[in-house]
Amino acid sequence: MLKLKEARNVYLKGGSEAVLLLHSFTGTVRDVKELATSLNEVGYTCYIPAYKGHCLSVESLMKYNTDDWWQQAQDSYQFLVDEGYKDINVLGVSLGGLKSLRLAETCDIKKCLVMSVPNNRTSADIKRRLYSYGKRINQIQNLETEESERQLALIDGYNEGAHVFTEFIENTMKNLKSIQIPISIMYGERDQITYQKSAEHIYREVGTHNKLLTSYEKATHLMTRSADKDKVEKDIIRFLNN
Repeated sequence: MLKLKEARNVYLKGGSEAVLLLHSFTGTVRDVKELATSLNEVGYTCYIPAYKGHCLSVESLMKYNTDDWWQQAQDSYQFLVDEGYKDINVLGVSLGGLKSLRLAETCDIKKCLVMSVPNNRTSADIKRRLYSYGKRINQIQNLETEESERQLALIDGYNEGAHVFTEFIENTMKNLKSIQIPISIMYGERDQITYQKSAEHIYREVGTHNKLLTSYEKATHLMTRSADKDKVEKDIIRFLNN
C-alpha cells in the first residue's frame, strides 16, 4: 500500500504585493501552484495553504470540514498581514473561490479573482464529490477491495460536513453586495452549466461596479490546469496589474 503524505503550504516571496491562492475541495496546492509560480515571476508574493486532510485517504479528509478550511484561509490571510503585506489579493478555484469571496466580504482585500464557484449545492452533491475522490485516492494507494469499500461506505455518514459546506455557500452568497473591490469572475464552458449560472449570479449580486465576467471556451472545472490555462493565466496577470 502506498503511504500518502499531506501536502505542504507554498510560500513564494516576491514584491510588496501578495496573492493568496486557494485550491479546490478534494484538490491540492497543485491546482494553483503553476499559476503561483507565474505570478511570482512577474513580481507577486504568493501563498498557497494546503487544506487539512487533502492528499490523504478519504477517511482522513472527512475528519475535517469547510469550517476548518475556512479557518486556514483566514489564518493564511493573517500570515501575510503579519509578514508585512498591505496589498493582498485573493484568488481561488471552486471551494477556493468561495473562500476568496468570503475573504473579500470580511477582510481588507485589494482584488478578488474567482473561478468555477459552486452555488446551490446539496449534501448529495458534496458526497458524490467525496466518492469520486475516494475512488481515485484508493486506486493511488492500491488498497485491497475490502478496505476501499469500507472507506467509501463512510461517506454516507459525512452529514454534518456536507451541511457545513452547503451552509457556507449559502452564507457567502447572501453577502455578495458587501464586496466593493475589483473582482474577476471566471468559468469554463466545458464545465457543468451550473457553474456558468453561479458566475452570472455572482456578477449580478456583487456590490462593486468594477467587475469582470469571463468565459473560457476550452476550460473545464479546474481552469488553471485546462486547455485554456495559458489564457486564464494571462488574463489574471492583466487584471492584477491594471
